[in-house]
Amino acid sequence: MTNLKSIALKSVYRTGKDDLYNDFYKKSLSISVSYDRAVGYFSSEILAMSLKGLSKLIRSNGSMRLIIGNPLSNDEFEAVKHGVILKDFTLDLSSKLEDILIAPDKTYPRLELLSWLIASGKLEIKFALRRAGMYHEKIGIFSDADGNTVVFQGSANETPHGMIASLNAESISVYKSWETEIFAAYGQEFVDGFERLWLNEEIEVITLDVPSSTYEKITKNVKIDKIDFNNIVDFEEELESREASLNKQEPFIPSKIGGKVFKIFKHQRNALESWKGNSFKGILKLATGSGKTITSIYGAVKVFEAKKKKQQQLFLIVAVPYIELAIQWVENLRLFGINPHECFDSKSSWGKYFENHVNYFNAGVSNFCATVVVNRTLSSPLFQSLINSIDSNSIMIIGDECHNHGSKNVNAALPKAYYRMGLSATPFRSDDDEIDSPFPNDAKQRLLSYYGDIVATYGLDDAINDEVLTQYEYHIIPTYLTEEEQDKYEELSLKITKLMLKQNGSGLNRQDRENLTRYCGQRSRLLGSAKNKLILLSELTAHIPDEEKSHTLFYAGEGKLFGDPSEDDIKVIDQVSKVLNDNGWKTSQFTGDVSRSDRKSLMSAFKDKTIDALVAMKVLDEGIDVPACKTAYILASTKNPRQYVQRRGRILRKSENKYLSTIYDFVVLPTNDSPASKKLKLSEAERINDFALLAANKVDIEHLISKYGLTYDFT
Repeated sequence: MTNLKSIALKSVYRTGKDDLYNDFYKKSLSISVSYDRAVGYFSSEILAMSLKGLSKLIRSNGSMRLIIGNPLSNDEFEAVKHGVILKDFTLDLSSKLEDILIAPDKTYPRLELLSWLIASGKLEIKFALRRAGMYHEKIGIFSDADGNTVVFQGSANETPHGMIASLNAESISVYKSWETEIFAAYGQEFVDGFERLWLNEEIEVITLDVPSSTYEKITKNVKIDKIDFNNIVDFEEELESREASLNKQEPFIPSKIGGKVFKIFKHQRNALESWKGNSFKGILKLATGSGKTITSIYGAVKVFEAKKKKQQQLFLIVAVPYIELAIQWVENLRLFGINPHECFDSKSSWGKYFENHVNYFNAGVSNFCATVVVNRTLSSPLFQSLINSIDSNSIMIIGDECHNHGSKNVNAALPKAYYRMGLSATPFRSDDDEIDSPFPNDAKQRLLSYYGDIVATYGLDDAINDEVLTQYEYHIIPTYLTEEEQDKYEELSLKITKLMLKQNGSGLNRQDRENLTRYCGQRSRLLGSAKNKLILLSELTAHIPDEEKSHTLFYAGEGKLFGDPSEDDIKVIDQVSKVLNDNGWKTSQFTGDVSRSDRKSLMSAFKDKTIDALVAMKVLDEGIDVPACKTAYILASTKNPRQYVQRRGRILRKSENKYLSTIYDFVVLPTNDSPASKKLKLSEAERINDFALLAANKVDIEHLISKYGLTYDFT
């Protein structure tokens, strides 16, 4: 075969009757010198599988143009169209592309080839944004050296599901340039349409170029002269492997993790035995850092193995509060041979693909499926409709940081699963939890009603004694309120007390409940932003040697500084960063606004000591691993046991060459002995005595606890 015209191409190909890949795609690509393609979804697998057969194109010294679709709401489309958020969207999409190509998933070796194509100038990529949806025409255009062109268009995606006859009923129409009348009537419009799209001339579609900086980053991570085409897996093998994986890819217990022999600890095995003994329901109250994630995945694999013996299926759902935590779960699940669907970010990135696999599962094509979903997506109509189609006896849910599942909306969205496992170091919110809600009992009852009772407990003391976590030294930094802060604290406390008394009496109406929540939040933020903390922080950090600054966390209060009108627009976290920078510290803020790719860079810089410290508010509270951290300054004083227990566990995680952690706790003290002040000291004392109880330097700080009247009676 010398050109496209020499191939006996049909005008229509249908799965079941035709082999789309071998009969059409493989033959056409093998003698083409250019390939234009538009794909509708943005994910590593879609990109990888959309590039099948490229080694044949490269051998012909060919090139490719790829357009990737992305969804926009009407408001977003108008904002991008008028340039309001154009830069933000371009940076976000480019960041996703960098994430996929700079650190490609080893599951898809063809991504390395895509990176090489970019580095060698043989591939250009653009993003197509469409109003109220995405660009998803499924157009492909082949051209050969003799100027012949073949256009294909239809329902077949360039994925195994679009190419394997046993899975989907797909079809494509083919238009050949040498069939002049038909091509002029049908095919030429697709060629012209692709060009209009590429040049950003299409109506109701915005086409964005990938920034040159993104190409540069990808190019720097690719060694062009190292590509060995003989070692690139042919797509036939990928296709067969993917088809087989739908039936045969199964979870397993790894023999090693991180180069070390894997074996679960005694407390993990005991926890799973208790959960199993409670009819596979219950909450595991395991200390932060003691291996909750690994425990639950191990349990899920064992459930799968048991169901497999009975020729039954398992659909695993892992529900988490934040995207960063979801990403960690994906990484940990892969250690056990589980490649979960990532149901977070925009619906277009997971919706159709996840729907396909739910259908395969329900049809019996696969005996195992897994997804990691954030709570917000869990509640979405699409996700709800899909999981409600699955037999509840086949579903296992792992609710990480399950205390979040006590909220009314999220709790209502939890699936009717036979296997239910909740994970949290602090499952129930305290009556004194002023950050989340002054009404914790309803949430507790909803949590117990869904997951069942706590079936296993493994505390920080157990973890430290078993050397699962490091020991730590605890240092109290007494911090007095200013006169103005004291007056405001008294005022808010009085309002809260009156409402609490009313709640215990006649009850609270809706406005009262809103006011109580608001006053509690204001008082908590007042304590978190106390001005004297910044003064003491400056004194503490001014003379620390550079070699002792690395691997440090600073927990700052939320919101803005209290009191000084000139500082109304200054956030507490910014003030903390300024103090540290003035003292010669190299810091970066780690907040919910930081992009996924930037978070990876920050964590890497933190680990290799490029920066000394991370400054955070709440994003590091739940689940996110920072094992390299050796020192923490807790400026965000809180009465919330859930928060301070989790922060402490975060700091005590094991890491190489880490044998002792150090915690500095900025303790807020009142300036008088009013009833509100006494309650403040009592609540601070509960945290202080809890921290001191397990501290390696407990004897050294007992006199300070007594000196400031912070002794707490736990009985």
